Amino acid sequence: MPTPDAAGFLPLHPLEFRILLVLRQGTSWGSRIVAEIEARERSRVTLYPANLYRRVRDLSSRGLIAEAETPPGGDPRRGYMVITPLGARVLSLEAERLQGLVAEAAAEGLLSDA
Repeated sequence: MPTPDAAGFLPLHPLEFRILLVLRQGTSWGSRIVAEIEARERSRVTLYPANLYRRVRDLSSRGLIAEAETPPGGDPRRGYMVITPLGARVLSLEAERLQGLVAEAAAEGLLSDA
């Protein structure tokens, strides 16, 4: 089976991008992903479990994340997730795409210097 073209997954939904960013740091689980995203967003976003798990299911079905074995010392009741190599490529391409959009906005004077 041919390797999917990572660019074909773009653009990512902002929540999918955030989930992949968290999983790039290593294996994680639902409530920890939520806590990490909310901490990064500094209370600008509230992430509900139903929304998270819908996005997790979508990312998994597209092969961007996968179930992981319980790490040593981990709680076997949790569902652990890991980013796949394809997911890492998609994340990188999406970051580059967003960087280009920000550069365009800056060139139009839409960003403050702060």
